[in-house]
Amino acid sequence: MRKKRNALVIQEAIAGYVFVLPALILFLTFFAGPMVWGLGMSFFKWDFFSTPKLVWLDNFRDLWNDKLFMITLQNTVKFAFIVSFLNVSLGMLIAIGINNIHWTWLQTFLRSAYFMPFVISTTVTAILFTFLLNESLGAVNYYLTQIGIPRIPWLTSSTWAFVSVVFLDVWKSVGLFTLIFLAGLQGIPTELYEAAEVDGAPAWVKVTRITIPLLAPTLFFCTIVALIGSFQVFESMYVLTGGGPGDATRTMTMYLYRAAFGDYNMGYAASMAVVLFMILLTLTIIQIRLGKHWVFYR
Repeated sequence: MRKKRNALVIQEAIAGYVFVLPALILFLTFFAGPMVWGLGMSFFKWDFFSTPKLVWLDNFRDLWNDKLFMITLQNTVKFAFIVSFLNVSLGMLIAIGINNIHWTWLQTFLRSAYFMPFVISTTVTAILFTFLLNESLGAVNYYLTQIGIPRIPWLTSSTWAFVSVVFLDVWKSVGLFTLIFLAGLQGIPTELYEAAEVDGAPAWVKVTRITIPLLAPTLFFCTIVALIGSFQVFESMYVLTGGGPGDATRTMTMYLYRAAFGDYNMGYAASMAVVLFMILLTLTIIQIRLGKHWVFYR
């Protein structure tokens, strides 16, 4: 019996590994492998053509003294926190509003309408926005002038270019967070709201004492996802502004791309990727540690 049991355990283990093997191969090929390769490459200087030269920590030292890298780091951090806050807060507010609608057909329509921008290609969306925000011929400035507001240099002013890329990202991504919050709202027992109504609680009390506390796990998840995604922004800024005017909208990923495929300095680009990874890892750990104090699971 013991031998049969051991043989059954071995067969189950082999079957499990066989089913996991395709996903494991994909993970090692496209995630773990490139990460290890990038970490190793950050200690070398390589231009694709010559033999890689070991420089140890010189790439990281050069990053510390690189003014453009510091500018891109500042732009990335500012963009990430602003966009994450807007996506999460607006997504939650929109989800609460849709969840309070009693007509099913209207709920379905609004869910689809808000989620539609997310499934559109970022490149296509950015190209569309370049036409809409054109200072001379754009539709946005045309309608602004119709109500007496002067034309705004959306893509040629440092301040307005940053506002434009923030608006683009929020317009495209807020629908995803709206759907996630809607799923979280639908998991809250209706009995709690009915009890609050019996007690005569106003709407704001229901939101602050029932909705938000029970949405804490969803809010925690959305915050982490939003922050990680916004730190990796590339397509929207690359197509919409190209990092300009000047370097007002240039991010770390754009500088990394230029270092790797413009300057052919793979080691320097890899060191930037390592720094970005460490920033995201640190922020995620901080969020998880802080989340233990305000996230409660039912």
